[in-house]
Amino acid sequence: MPLAGLAQPLDRRAKYDISKERVLYTVGYTHLDSEYEWDYKTTVTDYLKNTMAENFRLFDKYPDYVYSFTGARRYHQMKEYHPELYKRLKGYVEQGRWNVAGSSVDEGEVNISSPESVLRQILYGNNYFRSEFGKESVDYMLPDCFGFVDNLPSVLHHAGLLGFSTQKLTINSFKAANPIPFNVGVWNGPDGKGVVACLDATDYDGDIFPRLDLDSYWDKRLADDQKRYGISFDYRYYGCGDMGGGLRDRDVIYASGSLNNPDSKFKVVMTSSDQMFRDITPEIHKKLPVYTGDLLLIEHSAGSMTS
Repeated sequence: MPLAGLAQPLDRRAKYDISKERVLYTVGYTHLDSEYEWDYKTTVTDYLKNTMAENFRLFDKYPDYVYSFTGARRYHQMKEYHPELYKRLKGYVEQGRWNVAGSSVDEGEVNISSPESVLRQILYGNNYFRSEFGKESVDYMLPDCFGFVDNLPSVLHHAGLLGFSTQKLTINSFKAANPIPFNVGVWNGPDGKGVVACLDATDYDGDIFPRLDLDSYWDKRLADDQKRYGISFDYRYYGCGDMGGGLRDRDVIYASGSLNNPDSKFKVVMTSSDQMFRDITPEIHKKLPVYTGDLLLIEHSAGSMTS
């Protein structure tokens, strides 16, 4: 499997060097929870339509804004039920504003499902992205799945992916039993193969405050990453859920206002969900902390089949 640093960056507007600079990857995303309360018709006619229309408005209003959205089957539904909007979506994908993400057919269950099921998610997911857009993602994005078994990183590695991200481990039902192993590191499976994992991507519906590039929490977190592991970059979601749609204007404004300021404490990058994994060179990869084992929830929905 190729390491991330050998791939061409998708966001050529961003100028940064994670081997020398402190960098926060900021990923705009809206969560559409396919297994929640929504009926099929409402999801297709309202939520998918709003996801396109609201993000198009943000693209037109904020030139630095980029967005990531998962689930090949959702793209197929957008094409079938909203063909005119879908034509516009393809244009934004071509521009690098809208990024296909997660590599999968949907943000599917990974605890009870077999490795073959996960491999099929990736096979059919990225095949659709390649056939429709000429692009693919190299990450597996599961912000809201209820825990992860120890063979998942092996499966992702053998599927050719580079990275994995989630925010679900930040809830108390995980932290009560185990500390999160790291913010960014290597998660290996039983065969010693794995992927780079972001295990604390913060809330997908989290706010961005004014001047993110001066934020004391992220300044300290980046300093801790540097002290503990010799790396100076990190990763965060921002957006909303669980009905898809567009991000809050204020968050896009605050993120955009955190770019390229002379007094920044660190660089903020607005980019795709998989760009960090592509940027990690073999030299940086060697510095990352390593974890092997399950990452399970002990209270909230433990053992349930859900995306």
